[in-house]
Amino acid sequence: MSTAPPLPPSGRHVRVLYTTRYREGGPHLAQAARTLAQEKAAAGARVSLRPVETKRALVEALCTDRRPIDELHLITHSGMYGPMFGTTAMPEQMSPFEWRALSLPFSPGGEAFFHACRSGRWFAPFFARTFGVPSSGHHWYTTLSQSPERFVWAHPGLFSDAPLYVVGQRGRRSHGSLGALGKHLGLLPPTPMVRHLPAPGLEGAAYDRVAAAYDATFTDIRVRGPEWAWLSARVPPGARLLDLGCGTGALLRALEDRGVDGVGADVSAAMLEQARRRRPGGCFVHLDGPTLPLPDRSLDLVVSLLSWRYVDWDPMLAEVARVLRPGGRLLVVDMVASPAALSEGPRVLAHRLRALRTERRFPGFAAARDRMVNDPDWARLLTYNPIRAEHEYRWFFGSRFPEGRMDVLDLGRHSRVLAFDSGPLSARWFPPQSYP
Repeated sequence: MSTAPPLPPSGRHVRVLYTTRYREGGPHLAQAARTLAQEKAAAGARVSLRPVETKRALVEALCTDRRPIDELHLITHSGMYGPMFGTTAMPEQMSPFEWRALSLPFSPGGEAFFHACRSGRWFAPFFARTFGVPSSGHHWYTTLSQSPERFVWAHPGLFSDAPLYVVGQRGRRSHGSLGALGKHLGLLPPTPMVRHLPAPGLEGAAYDRVAAAYDATFTDIRVRGPEWAWLSARVPPGARLLDLGCGTGALLRALEDRGVDGVGADVSAAMLEQARRRRPGGCFVHLDGPTLPLPDRSLDLVVSLLSWRYVDWDPMLAEVARVLRPGGRLLVVDMVASPAALSEGPRVLAHRLRALRTERRFPGFAAARDRMVNDPDWARLLTYNPIRAEHEYRWFFGSRFPEGRMDVLDLGRHSRVLAFDSGPLSARWFPPQSYP
């Protein structure tokens, strides 16, 4: 770990890319990029400095210039699964599938640095194993500081030629009010970037190791009381639907008595094996990338229960648009990271009591769940598939489906369950993107 990227040896090619439009603080991000570029140039590096406001601009900046990259620095905002582009009114994010399709000209000793919130958790290790280069990112949220060694507030009127740095910083969003106080008093210094070396990952096979335990836990999907109630109210009898991320097929089994013609799809072969064992004769397909092996306009509904965080969002939406009939709907239920406000305390308690009542209705569920979550393979799985933030869902779905509706089904102290109904989709609906 290091508090700042090391200065380059003379003559190294350093690319510094940055965004300004996605969220607030754009001018300061540009200023931080200039500071970094000036410091690298002063150390003898050949520096390319360029704004990248869209996915397409990023791809052009990375792939058009084929000079070997010794250091890549990206200064931006980030979602859990990587850097964000565009604006929050129409956010763009390179999907894992799209990243893997790129050929980046790193030198043999090349490295990548992502100066963005939480980029060190999932994205930096993914980037490292995808492109075979050490990659660094921040574990906590980031802020702007006039010093890389201690937090010095960058006030909005800061003159444009003053040095400015993106630093990882414990504060209110990560450590509450005490964190904010410690930050501004200088008691909590910036935290080092986390450096990840290339290493093999579990990727799509992450659930294979816990398939049996998962099947034992969710034999009856009705143990997810609020989620089941919300979904079952929106699936009409006789509908033809796709359960995207079907796991061991519990949702499809629960819908059988409604005459639903369902197809289950998942990336985990072991999960699908459990699903076929439980539902002989059922239709289950293996997913390999963001494509659906289904005919055009063949479905009334696409449902994703607690699995949307794992898919490549925009590439998969293109497939959803293709396989849904006009008037079809997308229904998504997923867990997101979102600390409860003090005013939400009564609802958190009420929802916890509701969960305890549900557990009593399904003997054996709590014990099976505890065995699953205490399994070391489950803990390892979570390191490769982290939970996304609530605002990522709200901005993404709000921009793609302006007539859709988002509901909160369950509140916890640090997370909540959201449910999204796209509403009927028109024949011409398609998610707008700058790339591919």
